Amino acid sequence: MVFFHQYFLIFALCTLYVESANPIAQFCNEFSYTITPELSQNIDSVKAKLIQNTPQTGFNITEFGDEGKEVNGIAQCRGDVPSQECTACLQTAAKEAKKMCPNQVEALLWYEYCFLRYGTRNVIGDDSLDYRVVQYNVEYVTNPKLFKEILTELTSKIKNVSLEPDSKGFGKGEAKLSNSETLYAMSQCTRDTSMRYCEQCLTIAIETTGSLCENKKGCRIIQSTCYLRYELYPFLYGTERKLSLENSSMTKYLTVVRKP
Repeated sequence: MVFFHQYFLIFALCTLYVESANPIAQFCNEFSYTITPELSQNIDSVKAKLIQNTPQTGFNITEFGDEGKEVNGIAQCRGDVPSQECTACLQTAAKEAKKMCPNQVEALLWYEYCFLRYGTRNVIGDDSLDYRVVQYNVEYVTNPKLFKEILTELTSKIKNVSLEPDSKGFGKGEAKLSNSETLYAMSQCTRDTSMRYCEQCLTIAIETTGSLCENKKGCRIIQSTCYLRYELYPFLYGTERKLSLENSSMTKYLTVVRKP
């Protein structure tokens, strides 16, 4: 029963196509101000500036509007994604945010390649939003003991890479489980987050792999300031494989959400 005090089940099956217009996680703050025409214009201006400025460095923060009507925004693309894919992802995110959160002035969307967040309160460097999405493969690994040891070592390694000053919050790695099987993992913090909160966020994500994702073949943990993922297939840019429901059980994921 404790599980359902904190989380609820969203859906039982999702396909992992990176081209999808649907985000892997989204949050519309129902307690934020009701949108007005002026705020809507300011949100559109912030999103346009983020789309324009983020791809050059993979990260951008901006604001727009007069005092009392000001909107803050953050955008970031995954560390392995080229600028053209970054632009395309943010364009999709900006468009879908308006559909998904039409009456809210605070929204957060995670896509496979990018992250978009905006609001009338200062969302830059904000880690107070207790929001989490966990997606895990329904199938179990065949050697749980070995898998746990290697996963623990690998996620600790990529967390440390994410904390390095030159990493821009992005870590990746892989480890052999056997001659025929490899474990792939990545971690990323939003670059407005301090090193301290990045470490805390990824530590919580890693702990979640040992609870909700224990012995699962794949898992994603998406939080408001960080993202952790592991799979038994390559998924970084240029290496991912498109998987169909017909030929791969790796498309079978359960999703649970923790909302504030």
